[in-house]
Amino acid sequence: MGVRGLQTFIKENRNSLCRSLILSEIDDTNEAASAGGKGKTPVVVDAWGIVYKLYLDSLPWTSGGEYLRFYKLVKRLVKAWRKVGLEPTFVFDGATPSEKHATVLRRFSDQLLTCQLFYTTSKTSRSSSSFSRTANTVILPPQASHAFLFALRRLDVAFHIVPEGEADGVCVSFANQLGGYVIGQDSDFVIMVGRTERVKGYVPLDMMMWIEGEGDNATSSRRPSPGPDGSFQPVMNRRGVSSPIRQSALLPQPAYTRPTLVLTVVQPQALRQRLRLPPHYMPLFASLCGNDYTPPSTASQFFEPNLDTVQRVEKAARILREQLFSPSANAKASINPGDQVVELVERVVKKLSVYPFDTEQSLQNMVDIIIDAALQYSLPPGGECCSTFPFCGELNGSGCRTTSSTRLDGETEKQVWISAARQAYAAAQRQGYLNSITNGWLYPDRTYLWGVLEDPTAASLRSSAGARRVRTATWGIADEGLGGLRWPTLEVEADKEPDTVSNGVEDEMDTDKEDRALRSLLGVDVTENNSEAGDGVISEDTTLVDAEVNTSRSSTARTSTTRAITEYARQGSSSKLIACQLELPPARIRSEGGLPTCLQPPENRLRVYLEPLSSATPLVRALPVSLQPLVAILRFSILEAASKSSKNDTHKWRRDEVSAVLRATIGTFTMWRKDLITELDQHTKAVGPEEGGMLYPLLESRNAQLIAQLSSTMVDSQLLAQSLLLLPGIPNSDSLSSVEQFGPTHLIPFVFFSGVTLHRLLSKLEPGAGWSWTSEEQEAFEQCWEALIEDLEEGTIVGLNSPQAHQNKEETPLAGEGEEEGKEDVVSSSRDNKKKAKKAKRKSADKEGGQKKKDTTKAVGGGRFDLLGDMTI
Repeated sequence: MGVRGLQTFIKENRNSLCRSLILSEIDDTNEAASAGGKGKTPVVVDAWGIVYKLYLDSLPWTSGGEYLRFYKLVKRLVKAWRKVGLEPTFVFDGATPSEKHATVLRRFSDQLLTCQLFYTTSKTSRSSSSFSRTANTVILPPQASHAFLFALRRLDVAFHIVPEGEADGVCVSFANQLGGYVIGQDSDFVIMVGRTERVKGYVPLDMMMWIEGEGDNATSSRRPSPGPDGSFQPVMNRRGVSSPIRQSALLPQPAYTRPTLVLTVVQPQALRQRLRLPPHYMPLFASLCGNDYTPPSTASQFFEPNLDTVQRVEKAARILREQLFSPSANAKASINPGDQVVELVERVVKKLSVYPFDTEQSLQNMVDIIIDAALQYSLPPGGECCSTFPFCGELNGSGCRTTSSTRLDGETEKQVWISAARQAYAAAQRQGYLNSITNGWLYPDRTYLWGVLEDPTAASLRSSAGARRVRTATWGIADEGLGGLRWPTLEVEADKEPDTVSNGVEDEMDTDKEDRALRSLLGVDVTENNSEAGDGVISEDTTLVDAEVNTSRSSTARTSTTRAITEYARQGSSSKLIACQLELPPARIRSEGGLPTCLQPPENRLRVYLEPLSSATPLVRALPVSLQPLVAILRFSILEAASKSSKNDTHKWRRDEVSAVLRATIGTFTMWRKDLITELDQHTKAVGPEEGGMLYPLLESRNAQLIAQLSSTMVDSQLLAQSLLLLPGIPNSDSLSSVEQFGPTHLIPFVFFSGVTLHRLLSKLEPGAGWSWTSEEQEAFEQCWEALIEDLEEGTIVGLNSPQAHQNKEETPLAGEGEEEGKEDVVSSSRDNKKKAKKAKRKSADKEGGQKKKDTTKAVGGGRFDLLGDMTI
């Protein structure tokens, strides 16, 4: 990510480019002022960088997701920053721009390779911490960002969701407004902050460090004594002894009594002064070095193979500097400022190239690539144009430009309801509840169904008929409430076959805007020589509505809208990513007095939520609202598995598996409620067994696939809840005391999910510290069980009605029961295990002969291809 080679260049020149900022704890007696950020240093943070680093540094991703532990880590991080005087504002990326489509697909393919590696590695190896830490590509649990946002809301931390594109530019704009620092892990920030006035600097995530602060209590026990001759004194590491618990470097060690944060700050003007380049030409320098928007082939075109990354950075800066300040170049300056910029880029590209271009067209193509990559560093304007942003259609800060957002008031009842629905969706977007719907509204022709840790040899979970049915209902509801998605429009001339026809006026408008943006980015006066523009050119202030009017006057084209979502996902049991069309039905005819579904009474929306999940039964609807998503998700997963099963019931859920998952989810929900109750009066505490212990259970293939089914259904059900605006309430001490009063959990289903707990209970082991199972949980379990199995066909769950199953149901353990048995399984000595294995081999050999003995030996030995053994039912 970022400018290629620039991060290494900064680290090797940190003495001249960086300064250290040491932050010690401040007086934090006024809790309200502390939370509000009064008198603190503002920092604007690239949120996704923090989410990835904090989770992957501290928790395993292989179990499927540890969201309560992650929630606690986020709270510790924010509180630690506030204690040293920092007040963060987190900014999240929006919908991926089309320029990064190929990059997204490549990352998608890398995740599929990770799934293959996981399921073909022996269960012992993949269950270890080393597998989780050393994998080249990881699969971040799908609810991690939602748990992160939940923690920010609970702590009253400011955050912003960018509707479209990356968060880099918005981070820098906010930091410039606040006069603070930018924290992230992207060298693009170095380019952007160098063109601002009030940003104090950029802090790379990997250059932040916690140390033990100075003080008598903190250092007296470790202060070394002078040497015998007084000439030598050993230096001790102030970071102290490392903790045995896996923890991110973003957090202070629990043993620190005076935690102090050391920030390495890249000063705003330091890089351009080091390279001797004007600030407006830093984006051009970055695109010459290479960034996320330039193809890898540019590196071989511009740089000799023997140059390292630092030498490449220096070469790009030197060539650009020579062409900028060359007397001959200034003498041949073009009259047109736009042409002047293009000529400069062309000269630099020619001079920088290792070998000449074959044709003039290939040179122009390279110039266009460099210019487009430089334009990505334009800082976006701040603010929102109206209460329906971004669903008004305006994403570039120059005012609302769509007919639906500017001319709805007072026209028709239908338009009034659309406006109200858009405002409700926009409010949910600002709260961070609507990211996936916003992405689909912006780009219905490009939606990415990010996978979970599923078996790549089995049918794709996200591509099943049931999952597609849920998403079809989702986008139909969103399309109705938003007055239509931004569907691709085919413009067809009356006497031609349907095809996409390029419009000359729009192309000319886009070219003119790009030209102005480039000149503004490079500091060239955009008002010069505009007299050359012809009457037919659309000005920069022309809105899209005006452009459509102009187009309709000069063309006899007709439009045809395609109502289909294009989804990119793995299809079938292949490892290929395929674009698949999700056809939507015609626009809904509204009932209920014209109300869109998303604005109908809560009881109606709750029913609509359950219907696509095949769970709108009387007993499910009679459950407390907080438990309905849990039962619906589990019930849908069971039905989907049953629909795929063959004669041998390979894919079907078994009764003991359903019972274990239901116990795990209800128990996890209890742990969440307890934590939310205690946090009201509980300060930051040291890491305990809940946060640090028992993170690596044995990961059986069957259990991992069941958990992947739950995760996949959870993602689709959450998308459905977004379209229905089933927003959670703000939990307080009263609502947290009982399940009935907790409120909707449709948008926060992670409160039911703990991968470690699921794996342990599926393996018939009791969870660790913090787990409890009382009569309250048992009552909720029985209530959910009856609703879960209501109206299920015979054979949907294997062993559901067997006598042994009824006996097991009566023996569901309460708190503490079964723990000793689980502990025995965990702490049993290797010698006892070996004796049992040998005894089993001898019995098997006596009964079935040598061939059976070979099979047993093979199973005990394990290996890379244990998948076949793990799949045996």
